[in-house]
Amino acid sequence: MIKAISVSTGTFNLALKSTIQVPSRGRDPFMKFRLYPVLFIVLMMPFSVSAETESPKEDEPRKTKRSIWQRVFPRIGGIEGTVYQHDTDTPLVEAEVRIVETDQSQKIDKEGTFRFIEIPVGTYTLSISHPTYNTPTKIPIEIRARETLHRRFFINTEGVFVETSDSREAATRLDPILVEGQRLLPPTISRKEIRGGELTRIPGTGRDALKGLTTLPSIGIPNDIFGILYIRGSAPGETLLYLDRTPLGYPFHFGGLISTINSDSIEDIHIYAGGYGAEFGLDSQSVIDIRSRERLEKKWAGAIDLNILSPSGFVEATIGDKGYASLAGRFTTLNLILGLFFDGTFPQWSNYQLKFAYPLTPKHHLTLNGLGATDHFDFSGVGSEEIEEAVNFSAYFKNGFEAEGIHLRSNFTDKLTSYLSLTRSHNFLNISFGSASNQDATSENDGFIYNLKINTPTYTLREDVSYKLTSKFQLEPGFLLAFSPSKSRTQTSSLENIDFDVDEEPSWTQKFDEFHYPFRRAEGYLQARYDPLSSLSIAFGVRFDYLNLTEELSIQPRGSLSFTLPTTSTLRLAYGRYERSPLAYQVLRADGNRDLKPSLTEHYIMELEHEISAQTELKFAVYYKDMQKLVTRAINVDALFEDSDTAVASAYLNQGTGYVSGAEIFLRHRVSEKFFVWMSYAYTHAERRETSDIPSSPMSQARFSRLSSQRITAWTCA
Repeated sequence: MIKAISVSTGTFNLALKSTIQVPSRGRDPFMKFRLYPVLFIVLMMPFSVSAETESPKEDEPRKTKRSIWQRVFPRIGGIEGTVYQHDTDTPLVEAEVRIVETDQSQKIDKEGTFRFIEIPVGTYTLSISHPTYNTPTKIPIEIRARETLHRRFFINTEGVFVETSDSREAATRLDPILVEGQRLLPPTISRKEIRGGELTRIPGTGRDALKGLTTLPSIGIPNDIFGILYIRGSAPGETLLYLDRTPLGYPFHFGGLISTINSDSIEDIHIYAGGYGAEFGLDSQSVIDIRSRERLEKKWAGAIDLNILSPSGFVEATIGDKGYASLAGRFTTLNLILGLFFDGTFPQWSNYQLKFAYPLTPKHHLTLNGLGATDHFDFSGVGSEEIEEAVNFSAYFKNGFEAEGIHLRSNFTDKLTSYLSLTRSHNFLNISFGSASNQDATSENDGFIYNLKINTPTYTLREDVSYKLTSKFQLEPGFLLAFSPSKSRTQTSSLENIDFDVDEEPSWTQKFDEFHYPFRRAEGYLQARYDPLSSLSIAFGVRFDYLNLTEELSIQPRGSLSFTLPTTSTLRLAYGRYERSPLAYQVLRADGNRDLKPSLTEHYIMELEHEISAQTELKFAVYYKDMQKLVTRAINVDALFEDSDTAVASAYLNQGTGYVSGAEIFLRHRVSEKFFVWMSYAYTHAERRETSDIPSSPMSQARFSRLSSQRITAWTCA
C-alpha cells in the first residue's frame, strides 16, 4: 500500500513586459520561434513525484517524544548495535532491547540489530531480555549530542547479557563495559559531510545534488556553461570523483547541464578539500566521495522526475530479509521534439546507476554496482566511409563513461576491518567535424575533416585495512593497483589543389596519428592514528606511488593534529605533500620530454570547528598551497610573426611555480531532517608563474552564499 506521495517543484519566476497579439487572419510564421524560449523554460521546470510503501511500525526506529523547545534547539543522539549468542556468534532472535526511561523497545531480527534515533542527551538504562531467561539485564548508557553509540552484546552461560568491544576480553569479565560513542569515520581535517537530501532542497539547483555542491565555500565552476568542479583553486582534473568507491567519469552532462548521477539515490557526500590523509593517492588535490544508500527500512520506494525534456526515475527495494537493490536512470527527449522540425541528432544525454548489496555473513558485506553516462549529437554526413561524399559543414560528438565495481566489506573482529574493491571503468570520446565543399570553378579549396577517437579502460584493485592495536592506537594500511591500456587515433584530411580543367575526382591528403600505451601504477600507504589524550588526536601517514610513465617512485608524507579545546571547539592542523604526474602527451609525443617529473604541491591547513549547539556548527579554515615543479612550456611570441625555423614553443619542463591561499567560514544550523540553513564565505587568491622570466598571473575570488530549505510533503494517499 502506498504510504505517501510527495510532490516538489523548483522556483520559477517569469515577467512579461510586452503583450503577444495574434493576427485575426493568417498565422505569424515566426510566432513559434518567439515562444520557444518560454516553452523551453517551462519544460525544464523540475517536477518530481516520490512514493514508498508502508512498513510495519515495529521495524521502524522509534523516535523519542520531544518538547517544542527540543525540536527547535535539539541536543540528540542515538544508539545502535547487535545482540548475539557468544558460542555460535549468531544473532539472538526474539531478544528485546528497551530504553527504560522512554519506554522504547525493539525486537531483535534475523540480522541481530537494533537502532534507536533522536534520543535527547542524557543517561539512560538499556534493558535486554529474552523469553528463555526470566531476568532482564539492565545496562547504563550515556547519549551524547550528535553521536551514535555502537554497542555489541552477547549472552553468557549464566543468562546475563554482557556488553563488550572485544569478545575475548568480555569472556572473563561479566560486568557491563561502558564504551564511548564513536563516529562512523575518524575526524579528518577539511572534510565536509553533506546529506544528499539537503543538497536536493537547495533553491536554484533543480534538485540536483552535485550542483548544490557549488554553494559550499571554495567549491565552484569556471562559469555558467562549463561545470568542471574545482576546489580551493585546484586545476581541472585534480579532483578525484567516486561513487561507492567506483570511479565517476565526469560529474555533469555536456560540461555542466545536469549531473550524471541520480540525486535521489545519494545518501551523503564527503568532500575532502585538502590536507587529507594518505588514504587517497596520486594526481589528486581534492576528493569528492559520493555514497548512495544501501539500506532501506521499507519494502520499496521510488521517485519519478516528470521533467518533459529530461525525465528520470529511481526505485529501490529490499531483497529478502537483508538485501538491497536500486535502479536509476535518465534520458532526454530534446531530440524527439526538435527532430520534428530540423534534421540531425540534437544534443541528447542519458545515464544509469545499478546497485545490489547483501550481507553474506554477519561479518562480510558484498556490494555490486554499475554506472554510466553518454553525451551525443550528430549534424553530419562526415561519418561516411567515403570522404568524398561528405558535403558542407558537419559535426559529430559522443562522449561518455561506464564503470562497474565489486566491493567486499569485512569486519573480521571489532578491531580488524577490511574493504576490498575491484573496479573497471571505461571513458571514451569520439569527435568528428569538418567541411567538404562541392568542387566547381567558383568554389574555394577549403575542405577539411578532423576525426578523434579515444578509449581509456582502467582496471583497479583497491584495499583499505584498519586495525586497532589498542584503544588509543590504530593502523591503517592499504594499496591500489591499476592497469589502463589506453588508445587514441587522430585523422586529419584536407583537399589538395584542384585543376578544374581536368575532369578528375578531388584528392585528399590524410594524416594519421595513433597512440597506444599501457599505463600501470602501484600505490600503497601506511597511516597511524594515536590518541594519547581524550583531547588530542595525532594522525601521520606516508604514501608511495609508482607510475610507469615517469618510472618514478614518489614518497608523500602527510600528518595532522587535532585538539579539543575546553570551549567545545576543535582545532586541527595539517600538512601534506601531493604529487601530480605529467600528462601522457607531455611525455610521449614527438615534442614531449621523457625526463619530466611529477609536479609537487604542499598543503598547510588550519581549521577551527566550534559546536554552538547540538544542531549548529561553525567552521573556520585558512589554507596555503605551495606549487612547485609545474609542467609548463615557454611560447616564443616573436616566432609566430617571423618567417624562420625558430621553434614557436619550447619543450615541456618542470619549471612552473605558484601558490594558492584562502580562508573559509561555514555556519550550518539543522533544526531537523526537513529544515536546515547555512551561510558561507570564501576568499581565494592564486598566483602562477609559467617560467622564471615571465611575470606571475594573479587571480582573486570572493564569494558569499546564504540559503535555507525546508522539505514539504504536498499530499498523502493511504
